[in-house]
Amino acid sequence: MSSLPVAAVLPELLTALDYAPQVLLSAPTGAGKSTWLPLQLLAHPGINGKIILLEPRRLAARNVAQRLAELLNEKPGDTVGYRMRAQNCVGPNTRLEVVTEGVLTRMIQRDP
Repeated sequence: MSSLPVAAVLPELLTALDYAPQVLLSAPTGAGKSTWLPLQLLAHPGINGKIILLEPRRLAARNVAQRLAELLNEKPGDTVGYRMRAQNCVGPNTRLEVVTEGVLTRMIQRDP
């Protein structure tokens, strides 16, 4: 188990996902929300849907997606991809999308 702060809430988060298809997690910088936790969610056999990770800035979204893909020995657009205004790097097998606030807003407006 990791010593990152989000590791302590992983069991509770997975239980919450058993009861609701969406869960919102807020934690301070450096807690492991962007790097450690998404990989744990991808590895969990009970999570079959798409995982959306919100990053407020375009550069951060692209960098996080690239780092996660690198940790999986893949390239962005495979299991992990990103979407932002005027830039899209997702594929048919993308399970985790790192998106900016504008993209998330448009996703919610299209499918509330």
